[in-house]
Amino acid sequence: MHGLQLLVLLALALSSGANEDNLVVKIGAIFFDTELKLAEAFSAALEEVNAVNGALKLEAIKRYVTVDDSIVLQDISCDLIGSGVAAIFGPSSKTNSDIVEVLCNMTGIPHLQFDWHPQQSSRERINHQLTVNVAPMELFLSAAFSDILASKSFDWKSFTIAYERSSHLIRLQHILAWKQLHKAGIKMQEFERGDDYRILWKRINDAREKFVLLDCPSDILVDVVNASIGYNMTGSFNHLFLTNLDTHISGIDQFYSRDFTVSVAAVRIRTYVPPPVHDEIDVFDNSVDTRFSSLESQLIYDSVVLFYNALLEISQLPGFYIPNFSCGRGFWQPGPRLVEQMKQISPKLAKPPFKTQRLQINAEGQREDFNLEVYNPIIDRVTHIWNKEFQLVDFEKLRENSTQALKQKRLQTKEDFSQKPIKYTVATRVGKPYFSWREEPEGVHFEGNERFEGYAVDLIYLLAQECKFDFNFEPVRDNKYGSYDANTDEWDGIIRQLIDNNAQIGICDLTITQARRSVVDFTVPFMQLGISILSYKEPPPKADIYAFLNPYNAEVWLFVMIAMMITAFALIFTGRIDQFEWDQPVENVNHELERQNIWHLSNTMWLVLGSILNQGCDLLPRGVPMRLLTAFWWIFALLISQTYIAKLAAFITSAKIAGDIGSLHDLVDQNKVQFGTIRGGATSVYFSESNDTENRMAWNKMLSFKPDAFTKNNEEGVDRVKLSKGTYAFLMETTNLQYYVERNCELTQIGESFGEKHYGIAVPLNADFRSNLSVGILRLSERGELFKLRNKWFTSNESICDSNLPTIDDGQFDMDSLSGLFVVLIVGVIVGLVIGVAEFLWHVQRISVKEKIPPMLALKAEFYFVIRFWLTRKPLHTYRQSRDSTSTGYSSLEQITSASSAKKKKKTRRLEK
Repeated sequence: MHGLQLLVLLALALSSGANEDNLVVKIGAIFFDTELKLAEAFSAALEEVNAVNGALKLEAIKRYVTVDDSIVLQDISCDLIGSGVAAIFGPSSKTNSDIVEVLCNMTGIPHLQFDWHPQQSSRERINHQLTVNVAPMELFLSAAFSDILASKSFDWKSFTIAYERSSHLIRLQHILAWKQLHKAGIKMQEFERGDDYRILWKRINDAREKFVLLDCPSDILVDVVNASIGYNMTGSFNHLFLTNLDTHISGIDQFYSRDFTVSVAAVRIRTYVPPPVHDEIDVFDNSVDTRFSSLESQLIYDSVVLFYNALLEISQLPGFYIPNFSCGRGFWQPGPRLVEQMKQISPKLAKPPFKTQRLQINAEGQREDFNLEVYNPIIDRVTHIWNKEFQLVDFEKLRENSTQALKQKRLQTKEDFSQKPIKYTVATRVGKPYFSWREEPEGVHFEGNERFEGYAVDLIYLLAQECKFDFNFEPVRDNKYGSYDANTDEWDGIIRQLIDNNAQIGICDLTITQARRSVVDFTVPFMQLGISILSYKEPPPKADIYAFLNPYNAEVWLFVMIAMMITAFALIFTGRIDQFEWDQPVENVNHELERQNIWHLSNTMWLVLGSILNQGCDLLPRGVPMRLLTAFWWIFALLISQTYIAKLAAFITSAKIAGDIGSLHDLVDQNKVQFGTIRGGATSVYFSESNDTENRMAWNKMLSFKPDAFTKNNEEGVDRVKLSKGTYAFLMETTNLQYYVERNCELTQIGESFGEKHYGIAVPLNADFRSNLSVGILRLSERGELFKLRNKWFTSNESICDSNLPTIDDGQFDMDSLSGLFVVLIVGVIVGLVIGVAEFLWHVQRISVKEKIPPMLALKAEFYFVIRFWLTRKPLHTYRQSRDSTSTGYSSLEQITSASSAKKKKKTRRLEK
């Protein structure tokens, strides 16, 4: 026993002497036999730290394992502990066993890890208190990925996560919590090393995905990405985010070419670059130590440096000694103090400097802080820096805040093809006035975009000039807008071209709808509109000046006139046989008594006519037969006239009332006129998905019409309206309706517009150029360019329609409707004047015969009196022949009204003399 104590004291003395002179501390490392490069990096790290201080040297004992076996690891760990190691490094995360951590915790030997191991709970940490991991915590790495993709620079709204089966999905937990796992959020695609990776990309392409987060080991990354080329996944509008932190050594830069224009972003832990002044401000040195190019090699280097700096401090304190005991038979007391010292090491004071920035161990032995580079691995150009304090920061802003000397450091010389201005393919459909083939004059042939014209063509030209891009028009083959087929789960038309990445811009009269918005993005609207009814405009009827006669046909009018004649003769006959209708006897010139009767043809016709016109007559019958006959005629006249008046009012207004359609409500409530819209268009979607009762009724009626009420396009609908002559109406957007109404005189708009809609430019989901186009549209609107375009293409200045025709029926009658009444009045006046003139001439002839004077002299005398209309009394003899008379043959009649009777007699005597 005394001899054993003496040997222990001697060993302590030797150890103490060695500590004062040159302390050599053994450390152990466990590697898999496939990690030879990692073992070389471990040896290189030992060389660098041993050169820092000659008083402390580290001596490595390496052990290699071929399989992940906990018993083998236990034996190797106990062998290392029995060899007197002061720390054990590894094994890597390829092992699923924590036996090394448990043994180190039991014996007081620090255990250092340099890659990702499963997160441990507080209860599990009790048996792992001496374990320190220099790899960043996966929880914070997951938060970094989420911050990057949610930032304005990326703004990924929906994407697919493609991950290798053995990947640590815990690094993506924030992303999985940020977006829901559904069709419009995150989709998951799993693959395994050695698979046919083309199947992976085919599934992604079939899902029409352009944003892919790829999480796979760096050694197969090139093979996986290469398989995507055949599926059109490397175009200008595809996006790839690589989460492996060793992407920079995967060889992916071999894809650098003008054909590989996919936007690629990757991340890596930022390497520490020693500045002229020992500070981490200088982050712009591009030099790389090839011995530590992989992240694992950098982290194993940092773990060695961390341990060495802590050991350098602890070894100088009293009570430090080299461990010397077997596995499970002792506890190294300096071990816990060494672990605590590692948690206090500042990255600014570590010698040599860490390979990764901001390495700081927390109380639980984990690394929370680190700088993360976001870079383009194709050209190795850094774009952003991330850390938990400042989140994502633009790299150029850091460069601007650096010193002038740092700004002058060497920049990347490779051209970034993914950021190069490109030519957009513009998908559209043929349909006036938005897009149509341009007519070629004789001897002229157009090429390229010059072949087309229309509102959309002019708008794209203006946007290209405003937003600085080039473009190429490609009309879609099926000439459809883009509708979803639930049976095939496919889209068609313009939307399909955008989904398949065959086009980057879709423009025409394309309405922004929720269904389309789920698969593509839209710019701000460039046009606001509604839905209205296109109908055939009945030509105005020819003016019928005798329309007032239409209430009765010719037969009725004939019988009415016959009835008037018969009644007049009946009144004459009855008046002659009725003794009460004869006046009292009077004496005639022959001194004979005679009686008179007023019921002759002129008076009876006047009574009949006055009665039927509701004007009455001053000739009244006295006898019972005459009164009875007159009463029945009055009844007949009353019914005939009142019926005519009522029928005339109904006839005049019937054309304005019958079948009048002024709104969608009127259209739905009638069955004479069919109506429809474009099949699968936004207007049909408006009716089919509306919850409004009237809209649903309209949709159901459209479905029930035979023949089919739907059309393929607007042109077919317009033609159908024109050919139907009023039996078909077409529901369409107000802008298109205005265009066709301006150019077709036989078309008109019915009612006000309804169902507000917007036209926008469609782009692929999450397209980064969408905001640029939106800003361009707003600028054009502010300058009035959109207003000019609308007037140019929708307002026709060459209309041949008669602008004098009334377009709005206000219920008033015009002259054409009532001119017949004026004709009747004029005819009556003319007939009356003709009869009056005839009677006048007959009267003149009688005077001429009676007075035995020339007819012309009598005519002049009577006419002269007629035109002197201010004379209200006529002499009995207006004419007397006299030699002394005036040249007209008239006596002076000027004094008749003013002279007295005495003067008249005197004048008469003078004339007789």
